[in-house]
Amino acid sequence: MALEQYEHSLAVRISALGEDHMSVATTHTNIALVYANQGKYEMAMEHYAKCLAIQINVLGAKHPVVADTMKTIDSLKHAREYAQGTE
Repeated sequence: MALEQYEHSLAVRISALGEDHMSVATTHTNIALVYANQGKYEMAMEHYAKCLAIQINVLGAKHPVVADTMKTIDSLKHAREYAQGTE
């Protein structure tokens, strides 16, 4: 249910604001969180990567928000490795 609402929100925001808007990045993060909580790490990584690309484009690579997203992606990689038993 939440995933469908976030996906709808993403489509609306992209249509209204364009691809490179922080609201779009936030929605990608929300979708990534849902996927991560479901154990669908590859789908989560896909949305975090989109979020990160927007953040870098809008805020610059050295912004603290970008650093936080990079930490989150690193944590997700470790969670994926742990779930796969490869850590």
